Amino acid sequence: MGGGFLVAVRTRDVCGVDRRCGMAVHSLMMSLVEKGLARRFKKGTYIIERGAVEEVLTALREWI
Repeated sequence: MGGGFLVAVRTRDVCGVDRRCGMAVHSLMMSLVEKGLARRFKKGTYIIERGAVEEVLTALREWI
């Protein structure tokens, strides 16, 4: 099977305690939230539906 329905992105898992990285990830994820590609679950945790992953990766490639 393909796994779960949602993908969780945790800033701490991506950046550890690096504050500059955390701010960059927060900024990118909030841009995705504005576009409707992600939801903010709680502080530092964002949820992406598995169906939107390809669209999210495309958006991230454009920004980076």
